[in-house]
Amino acid sequence: MSETAEMTVEIPQPEPGLTPEDLVRRAGELRSWLRDRQDQTELLTGIPDDTHKAFLEAGFYRTLQPRRFGGYEFSLRTFSQMVTEVARGCPSSGWNLCLAASHSLVVAGRFPEQTQREVFGPAGDFRAPLPVAPTGTAVRTPEGYLVNGRWDYASGVNVSTHFLGAAIIDDGEGDPPLPGMVLVPSGWQVLDNWGDILGFRGSGSNSVVIENVLVPHGYVSKTHIEAVDVADGPGVSLHGNPMYAGQMTSFFNIQLVSVLAGVAWATIDEYQRIITTKTTMTPPFHPRSHEPEHQRNLGLAMGLADAAQRIILSIADDYTGYAARGMEGGEPFSYLDDQSLSVTARQAGQLACRAVERLASASGTSTLANGERMQRYLRDVATYKSHVNAQYGMWATIYGRSVLGVETP
Repeated sequence: MSETAEMTVEIPQPEPGLTPEDLVRRAGELRSWLRDRQDQTELLTGIPDDTHKAFLEAGFYRTLQPRRFGGYEFSLRTFSQMVTEVARGCPSSGWNLCLAASHSLVVAGRFPEQTQREVFGPAGDFRAPLPVAPTGTAVRTPEGYLVNGRWDYASGVNVSTHFLGAAIIDDGEGDPPLPGMVLVPSGWQVLDNWGDILGFRGSGSNSVVIENVLVPHGYVSKTHIEAVDVADGPGVSLHGNPMYAGQMTSFFNIQLVSVLAGVAWATIDEYQRIITTKTTMTPPFHPRSHEPEHQRNLGLAMGLADAAQRIILSIADDYTGYAARGMEGGEPFSYLDDQSLSVTARQAGQLACRAVERLASASGTSTLANGERMQRYLRDVATYKSHVNAQYGMWATIYGRSVLGVETP
């Protein structure tokens, strides 16, 4: 489906004439404003209220949300470009926005029509994190599912209307419990435990605790993050859009690396500021930008950042293309496809990190002091590299094993 395709609309969009180009342009126009709020965002451990309001008014949270239910249903490419632009202004704000806004795609593709109609609500106002480790349980009762658990790293929960998390689903019919997802409209508690990690301190990645909250039966999805074909799911039957019929792991990597591309470009902006405003340390004094080594560093970093962004945009396009192929009766979007896109996305993430690390080491010790943007960007990529999704060697091994058809030792 194209980004301008006509379809049934039950909840009107705030701006029916908004285009993908408008959305990305708005994100770019916020760059300096977001940059000025980086310190405040870290101090608050989540985006400030005025930033959240700006994102609401710009339509960012509705980028992937179904058009039928008040969203703009723009492409993954558009979403990635928007997130990268926001992260270029403030990486923490980009992460916070991305992980709150993106999971409308998951709900649209994996939960039944009635659930979608209820959670997107009368105004289409929906945001939710999605911690993927199944550290909670959902036990079936006659009235619904009883949910309990604690989920860490619920990025975006500070601005969310709902909680979405992986959980072990127990239908109480004697079968072994299996991982799935549970959607919780209310009754969840956000812990005040974010901000001490090295980087992305303003990403709103707090923990969530749920104790004995009952949700309707339709608020549990028995699909998890791996090897689930949803080509005939509600995303296709209800919305007719292959974007809602893809695998999950590659989608998660599109999210994270879109942020990382923004961090790389933010670092390039900061490096240019440094080398054009600071002079060499020894005579003859002149701007550092006149030095071939700084010129080389800038050019190499720009190539790395550009490569990372081009790769992730290509993966975003392929994601929808693979899903469309399966939706049209061709080869399904397979687990191996998901692994292939994911392992490539992780390499793009490493390219973005290399750009930041190169420029941080060439900027001078004073630029790594507390409160300096260059230090913040270096901390952010170091934190990304500790993320389980960024362990590219481990995931590459799993991919290679799958290609070879070798059993897990």
